[in-house]
Amino acid sequence: MSIEKAPSLKWREVYSLAALNAAVVISWIAYHEYQPILMKNLGITHLIDFLIIAKAIILIVIPPLAGWLADRILKKNGKYMIIFTVGIGATAMIFMVVATLIGTSHIMDVSGIIPFMIVVWLISMNLFISPANSMIEAFAPAKQLPIVVGVLFLVTELLYALEPVVVALVTFFGDTLTFVVGGILISVTGFIFHRVSRDEVMQRKTELMANDRVKNQTPISYLAIIVVGLFLGIGKAFLVEFLPEHFATRFPGFTAYEGYISFAILGMCAISGFLISKKVSKSDLKKVIISSFLVLAVGVVAMIFSYNPYLTILAALIIGAGFTMVNISGLPFVIRNLSVRHVTYGVGIYIGASEVITGLFEYMLR
Repeated sequence: MSIEKAPSLKWREVYSLAALNAAVVISWIAYHEYQPILMKNLGITHLIDFLIIAKAIILIVIPPLAGWLADRILKKNGKYMIIFTVGIGATAMIFMVVATLIGTSHIMDVSGIIPFMIVVWLISMNLFISPANSMIEAFAPAKQLPIVVGVLFLVTELLYALEPVVVALVTFFGDTLTFVVGGILISVTGFIFHRVSRDEVMQRKTELMANDRVKNQTPISYLAIIVVGLFLGIGKAFLVEFLPEHFATRFPGFTAYEGYISFAILGMCAISGFLISKKVSKSDLKKVIISSFLVLAVGVVAMIFSYNPYLTILAALIIGAGFTMVNISGLPFVIRNLSVRHVTYGVGIYIGASEVITGLFEYMLR
């Protein structure tokens, strides 16, 4: 009698996804650094509010839409990587087109096309996010998904914590070369991830569809996914958007440090998330998520009502703890409790919901 071998953790695929996520983070940092400069140089600063609103809407709407399309294509044609491939290809191409337009801006008027290209770039960047991140279910047994997320979280949040270094690099490269490098990073890491994971994803998808994990249980509702995503977004928004502005407004003497405090906390979140991921994988994810909600609530209330800079930092650390817990447990919870036929859509809803509060804060605190 043959014994079926249990799926193992596929580290090569996990590392290739981590590399792709790193390229995405670097691209976002470059975008935030150069978008205001481009708008100013081209004399179209009146469109900044439009782009902030467009970005918020795209980050909320496109991931679930891309996830729904990916699930539909898988169901009808048995192909999973189409949306991912289109998103990667379009993003890399738009990077190169924008680099060319910037390079020729001194001999021709590109002020009309650049905002349009930015919107198209924002859409393409979000086309492959939910398909790529939902693929982690093919890289590890369900119980070990928090470990995979811990690795991804370590890479992405450390890069955000090192944003001043990344900004210094993109400033050194200049606008044209930065967009060229961004296109190369996305295309190369996307190609490697596709090459490394394509066969594994399709094999595991086929196995999972034949033995759907939620066949004998009630799947979670999309409302629950939205709630978990919103709480993840609250943690991110308060650490990245609210904390620096709060310090600048309430504690003028600490103005020079507000950004560094936020970056330092993100770095601690990255390392602690990686360290607790194995323990989370052995815990009840629902209990971890509920605990993270309570921790986030305490930290948010403490930060809003704090008039002492040191108590505000303590509140930020509490928010960071809750943010880390929900980050490590949230995506595995969504994937483990959805049918494989709808998992990419569910992941897209989770990602989109996580951007709601950040988009709102970015507009209100600009």
